[in-house]
Amino acid sequence: MRQQHESELEMELIPRQTSIGIDSASISSSSTTTSSSSPSSSSTKSPFGFMNSSSTVWFIPIIFALATFYMYILSTNAPPLNAESDRMTLHFPRSIEALKNLSNTLQHYRENHLAYLLLLYCSAYLYKQAFSLPGSAILNLLGGALFGTWIGFPLCCLLTATGALFCYLIVANFARKLVVQYCHKRIVLLQKKVEAGRDNLFFVLLFMRMVPMSPNALITMTCPLLNVPKKIFFFSIFLGMAPYTFITVQTGSFLSQLNSFDDLFSRRTLLTLCLIATVAGCTGLIVARVRRKIPQTVI
Repeated sequence: MRQQHESELEMELIPRQTSIGIDSASISSSSTTTSSSSPSSSSTKSPFGFMNSSSTVWFIPIIFALATFYMYILSTNAPPLNAESDRMTLHFPRSIEALKNLSNTLQHYRENHLAYLLLLYCSAYLYKQAFSLPGSAILNLLGGALFGTWIGFPLCCLLTATGALFCYLIVANFARKLVVQYCHKRIVLLQKKVEAGRDNLFFVLLFMRMVPMSPNALITMTCPLLNVPKKIFFFSIFLGMAPYTFITVQTGSFLSQLNSFDDLFSRRTLLTLCLIATVAGCTGLIVARVRRKIPQTVI
């Protein structure tokens, strides 16, 4: 039954290869002749393609373990402060009060150890993004509290896009078949949306990112399977997540007035994000129509 289900998935995805360049070897257990005959497979072939997929998937826990060990060493070897109790607060906060305490502690590092603070914050953000871990709102709030809106906002946007690109590369090189195995139905759904807007792919991805409560982690892990170009992928996240990032970073600049995470996701905030997403979506439709009319006028 499982092989039959995978063959049905392959039959549904392969006909769309010519339009969006999907590599059949990355989304099904087809033979090597199919992947070698695809014109797009050479451009998206993993450097670890000579290894069996069951072998490459074991690189993921190894990479995760090394990254976790690095974060542990970095957080446990913080420069000493005057108060010995402050060192105990260097862990990921899970509540507003813990976030406020961590922010107060890191304020001292900003004054005396700015380089360490930047290294710790950037490493934690990239670690979270690369492995699609929850907590972007907390780190954005912390970035606003530590660096202010006008420094924290572009910094968080850059870290969001860079960390997501790391996740893209991990999936592309080590986890293609693993993602298909557990998310095949959603991959087909997202593929249909990408194919429908293949002439305007950037605005399609931009709209997906701007929609509140959208499955950003799933979109990030699916883009390598759909062979979305890395440049389009990077800037669609950088700009698409910017409204959400700006709101959370700006809120973090007055963190002391925040009582709970519910205050962050108010109706006004959600409506604002929906309005921005609608504007981006309408812009994409207008650009797509203009592009379709240009060849007709030339002819």
